[in-house]
Amino acid sequence: MTPEILYAENSFAVIVKPAGLLSTGEGDGTVPGALQSQLGTLYPVHRLDRVVGGGMVYARTPAAAAALSTAVAKGLLQKIYLAVVPGETPDHDEWQDYLFKDSAQNKVFVVPTPRKGAREAALYFRTLETAAQDGAALSKVRVTLLTGRSHQIRVQFASRGFPLVGDGKYGSRIKAPSPALWSGQIGFPHPITGRDLTFCAPPPAIFPFSLFSAPPEIEHKYLIRYPDVEWLCRQDGARTREMLQTYLTAAPGEPRRVREVREGGKTTFFYTCKARQSVLSAMEKEREITAEEYETLLAERDTTRNDIRKTRYSFPYGGHLMEVDIYPFWQDRAILEVEVRGEEETVLLPRGLRVIREVSADKRYKNVNLAKEIPTDPLP
Repeated sequence: MTPEILYAENSFAVIVKPAGLLSTGEGDGTVPGALQSQLGTLYPVHRLDRVVGGGMVYARTPAAAAALSTAVAKGLLQKIYLAVVPGETPDHDEWQDYLFKDSAQNKVFVVPTPRKGAREAALYFRTLETAAQDGAALSKVRVTLLTGRSHQIRVQFASRGFPLVGDGKYGSRIKAPSPALWSGQIGFPHPITGRDLTFCAPPPAIFPFSLFSAPPEIEHKYLIRYPDVEWLCRQDGARTREMLQTYLTAAPGEPRRVREVREGGKTTFFYTCKARQSVLSAMEKEREITAEEYETLLAERDTTRNDIRKTRYSFPYGGHLMEVDIYPFWQDRAILEVEVRGEEETVLLPRGLRVIREVSADKRYKNVNLAKEIPTDPLP
């Protein structure tokens, strides 16, 4: 079990904790211990149960630890969880309870009225999707904690007949590697600048999360000034690919295309179809095809659109993949695309790219429309 470094800078790091590791402490069985050689000392400012995985933030300096701890105390650390429970949950609801922890059993109980040691607990949830397993319904829910209590989500759902899948401690009869609870989104103020940051960590594709549809492709698109190509090629993990993109006849709003990609003397071919869900998100299905399939599909070319040629430079930065597309018809601008895990996730851009503005909602800059008309408006 190796934690994933989602993002790191001098003052803090965002980590994806696997279920089964302790979020605090030292040694190989802990997140700080597992990442000691890569990140040095990590200062925990919040916790996840050992059996729960997902996104966490750690400070990397004592000053950052103090700032983040203050943010936690003020309720500025925002965590959104994904959970899977048996049955069909309401579309949405807010639950308020009194919780009492029996330390001897390390178990939490809902109690009907206030009592010594009981604490108020509140959460809000929305049902995202339902699926079937052996003829029985399962619900995937998005949970926002309004308070932060020990085992809160697990016990509040179990008390209403929805024990988390795999959570035998609270009554689940469905086996799973660990309780189906995942810290899917975390937000907090930057410990130095105070800027609000949000990071997303999708759950692993294992049971029961694997029963549900994959999240849509969510993409930010930026218009940038023509970049320094040598700088792009010097970035760690940089790749360069030549692409030829041809659009095929398709239903409105569901573009289809074939793409020829050349990289390092090798040529591959892909077929892609998309169905847009929002300004930022789309369901995309892409598969590699043979040269023969590519030639056959070219017969379905949309003759109202031109082919799109571009050179794509890509490199990882800030926990995301930067993809810079340079087109032969522009000498003063290019397009930067950044795929994210959630529409609210913070995108940190490298200083070596000069961003003019975000154009995610500007349909003129979608490749399918560039194949018809090229924007030539003057740059600011």
